[in-house]
Amino acid sequence: MFACIQGRGVSKLPVQNDSDSSSLVDLAFTFSPLVEQTTADTVVFDIAGQELLFGEAGTSETDVSPDAMASAKNLANEIVRRAQELNLAINVSVAANPDTSIHAARSFQGTTIINIGDEGLRLGTLSIQQIDFSLAGIDVQRAEEIQETFSLWGVRTFGDLARLPLTGVAERLGQEGVQLRKLAQGKTVRHLNLVRPPIGFEQSLELEHPVAELEPLSFILSRLLNQLCANLIEHALATNELKLRLVTEPGTLASDSNHDPDSPAEINDHLHERTITLPVPMQNPKTLLRLLLFDIEAQPPRAPIVSVTIRAEPVPPRAAQTGLFIPLAPEPEKLEITLARLAKLVGQDNVGSPELLDTHRPDTFRMKRFRIVQERRKSGKDDSRFALNKGETSALPVMGFRSFRPPWRANVETVRGQPARINARGRTSFNQVRGKVGCAAGPWRSSGDWWRPDVWARDEWDVAVIDTTNQQGEVLCRIYRDLVSDEWFVAGVYD
Repeated sequence: MFACIQGRGVSKLPVQNDSDSSSLVDLAFTFSPLVEQTTADTVVFDIAGQELLFGEAGTSETDVSPDAMASAKNLANEIVRRAQELNLAINVSVAANPDTSIHAARSFQGTTIINIGDEGLRLGTLSIQQIDFSLAGIDVQRAEEIQETFSLWGVRTFGDLARLPLTGVAERLGQEGVQLRKLAQGKTVRHLNLVRPPIGFEQSLELEHPVAELEPLSFILSRLLNQLCANLIEHALATNELKLRLVTEPGTLASDSNHDPDSPAEINDHLHERTITLPVPMQNPKTLLRLLLFDIEAQPPRAPIVSVTIRAEPVPPRAAQTGLFIPLAPEPEKLEITLARLAKLVGQDNVGSPELLDTHRPDTFRMKRFRIVQERRKSGKDDSRFALNKGETSALPVMGFRSFRPPWRANVETVRGQPARINARGRTSFNQVRGKVGCAAGPWRSSGDWWRPDVWARDEWDVAVIDTTNQQGEVLCRIYRDLVSDEWFVAGVYD
């Protein structure tokens, strides 16, 4: 499916660099990276895949369901709404091929939706004078000759030309006539002559009016990302890092009248810079847009935005080939969007894989980004020490430790400094450790970070608790006494 925007009041001359013409191109880039500017007042673009944003859309020639038409109508209405915000008077049409949408936008006022298969019926009433000869590759002089021929034949409308026999048109007008007959029928098939965005991997835009809401900002980001990804695709590249720079409105953050707008601190307050590192190179503008929006929602600017800049770090695209017997894994793009949604809900520091820190503080780790590192298995003489013969079992004892997070608070009775009885309970009444301590090993004292406010110091014990409520009769657990708060806790149990 293709959409066409025709600017009312814009010059119909060939493409020129005036403000209205560039506004039409920018408006089209908001919705698609595949844009063709036919003339200064006409822009046509591919809208395939927009059903995710505006509803279900038909993809086959026989799919003319009400849902597909509703999707096209919603898209056309959104184009008109965005044009009104830019003070542009336009006609919009949606059709199955670009040439039909161009003729419809130039000939019909307002919004026009042409169902698949109804092209000839909707275009049949148009005057033959409105046919665009340039779409068939015909120059102006030859177009005047063909118009005179049509007048002599009595061809007045698109429908008259569409009903002429193909053989007769080909004999008298050649392939040019055959192409014009297809234009009149609305059955042409061609690729768009794409607008080439400015070369570079950085796109910026100065806004006429400050933007304070996420929805209008998303359209601006979509336009910049479409242009950016078009550049990347044209050069067979992708990006693994996006840098977003938002400049907010000055004077909004000032809390008193003595602030200096030219001071470095004040200038930094009006800059919102973020860097999004991607796990794999990507070039899909929709995926990048979602990641940017999630990041902005997590850390929104504190003032209306007046300028937007996006820079992509160009890298070679990802090349991967799955084996025949390897199960399919989630696509990295979809996985990254899922992780971004989780980070928005639970916080950036709570999503990832745990990594132990280089410290003696118990149970200290941090969350790092998911990265899959494939290591080759090294073979050597040392491996033979751990190899087991057939039928042989390992003589090394194996014991697991189940850590409680957070640790259970406990009431501990001590006799001569050693724990003698313990009573601890978890979050539910079913999780508890209670009974007499049969034997104990310890204490092992550890401490650190005495120069920080969160200094830690503890005495740890391994104890065997004779628990009459437990079927096993005895529970082996590790307890510790916090020397700072003088409280007892159960760190976990041995399985």
